[in-house]
Amino acid sequence: MLLHFLITFIYLLPAPWLKPQKNYSIYFYKNYPMKSAAYFLFITLIFYSCDSGGVRETFKDTTNILVMDTTRVQDTIIFLRDSTMATTFADSLPSGAYQGMFPCKGCEGIQQTIVFNDDKSYKQEQLVWGKSAIPKTSEGSWQKKNGKIELSQNSKLAIVLMKKKDTLFGVNINGVLVNDSSKYILTKRKLAANNSVWNKKRSQGIDFTGLGNEPFWTLEIDNEKFILFNLAGWNKPVIVPVEKPLINKDSTLYNIKTDTTKWSITILPQFCGDGMSEYLYQYKVNVNYKGTLYKGCGIMLNNKEIQ
Repeated sequence: MLLHFLITFIYLLPAPWLKPQKNYSIYFYKNYPMKSAAYFLFITLIFYSCDSGGVRETFKDTTNILVMDTTRVQDTIIFLRDSTMATTFADSLPSGAYQGMFPCKGCEGIQQTIVFNDDKSYKQEQLVWGKSAIPKTSEGSWQKKNGKIELSQNSKLAIVLMKKKDTLFGVNINGVLVNDSSKYILTKRKLAANNSVWNKKRSQGIDFTGLGNEPFWTLEIDNEKFILFNLAGWNKPVIVPVEKPLINKDSTLYNIKTDTTKWSITILPQFCGDGMSEYLYQYKVNVNYKGTLYKGCGIMLNNKEIQ
């Protein structure tokens, strides 16, 4: 803008090749003052219009830069979508325990309990209601394939499941397609071993604990020190030195002898519910004390088998 004013000013200066009395600019100004002012304004507007065009061009360039920035923001949105997809995939994987009742012919139903481990192994228990009190247990590996959860035993496909939130639906059982998946449902269960209430017992060195109701009783086993059994209403628990148990495939048995009585503890690797909470236990416990059988559930607190 300043440059334009300087050019106009120079233009109005007396021309050096003209004589002072003949200077046309001064002569024009003195004799035609209004026309001179109008001429000066006209020249200024011409230069200003050229300058305004430059401003508009600069604005266009700025707009182009803003468009590029918007593109980068869209890239960020795409990245967030990828993260959401990754989170959704992780949530679609089964974890922990699931339990439900499958239909069967000639029985009340088959109670299915499956625990999925992070190392892609699983443990399954099937209990036929109305026929047998002894459940059938099996182990295998699982994987997610084509949006479904496949369970295999000895490299043979056993069950195919679909997962929706915290529910699993059976779509293929032992090679047979399921017509109505709503009849083959497994719902999420909380494992009692993951309850933080047992952390104090773990810190005290307790390896296994059991409990039951009606009447309420508790059991604690320290594999290196003692066995403690307590019954509601007792003034003090029974505490005896721990002895090496008899371990076989289906159970762990403690035979205990004291000066006054003989009693036994049987621990079974079977799923169990205490009837008082929503927690699922991974062991059943039977305590036979002075001719009375107390049944309940148990937890392996320190993740090691009883020796």
